Amino acid sequence: MTLNLYVMPLTGSGTKQSPRQPKYLSTFQAFQRGWFEYGSEPACLVGVVNIDAPTDATLDAFPDCSGLPTNLDATVGGARTTIQNALEAVNMPGTWVQTTNTWRDVVLFIGAACQFAQRFQGNVGGRWFTGGVTLDSTFNSLGASVRNGLTSTAQSFNLDTSGITGTSTLRQIIQSAAQQLVAMDTPIILAGVSLYDA
Repeated sequence: MTLNLYVMPLTGSGTKQSPRQPKYLSTFQAFQRGWFEYGSEPACLVGVVNIDAPTDATLDAFPDCSGLPTNLDATVGGARTTIQNALEAVNMPGTWVQTTNTWRDVVLFIGAACQFAQRFQGNVGGRWFTGGVTLDSTFNSLGASVRNGLTSTAQSFNLDTSGITGTSTLRQIIQSAAQQLVAMDTPIILAGVSLYDA
């Protein structure tokens, strides 16, 4: 079984008439699939099982869809800047990625960041990146409900929150949360496949 992974936009407003779903869902609807939404943000990590080469090529051709290699144990190498830019384009920390990281490191990070964002969205609701908020916005510049939500979400995962200070950036908070979740071997299963083993 082969799992192909893509970072792509989400569409829909989240209502019954307009459900949130991957932008190119109709392209790969015939295959076993699953996706992690990046909380309320308009991006997701999609996993498609045993996709055929023509469909994979179609998805890779979309400029706002970033396909990841199927060999997740290969190092990022020369693709470092490309993956950093792809993550940053969807407001996900990307500057941590180095040439020596494996694609599995990247995929696990994305999956964990999505899980953190989903729990925040379930607890607090709303988007992080509105009203001028960026990855470099500081904790003390965020609204009280967002600050409390970030802390309580981290605590709900039993994460170490001692590093969250008023000058911590949203980038640092999300990166720390995702990396702690991966280090804890938090289950990250997409389309029925563990991303630790894909």
